[in-house]
Amino acid sequence: MPRGYPSFRSGCRSNAAHNLSRNRNVWWVTYTLHFDGRKRRIRRSLRTRSLAVAIRRRDELFATLVAEGEWVPDMWLAA
Repeated sequence: MPRGYPSFRSGCRSNAAHNLSRNRNVWWVTYTLHFDGRKRRIRRSLRTRSLAVAIRRRDELFATLVAEGEWVPDMWLAA
C-alpha cells in the first residue's frame, strides 16, 4: 500500500468549516490524498456534534497527514 499525502488550496481561509460537513448531527471531514500519480477522496467521521471540536480535530488530522502521510488501502480490500 502506498503512502498518500494531502493537497491543500492556497489562498483565503475565511471559511473555518472548509472540508467539514454534517450528517445526522455528526461532523465529517473530506480530503484528497495523492499517491503514485493517482488520487483518492477520503471521508472520515470526526465523531463529534460540536463544530468547534470538529475544527480542532480536523486541524490535528491535517497536521498529522502533512507530517506523516497516510497509508492508502487497496480499493478491493475496502469492502
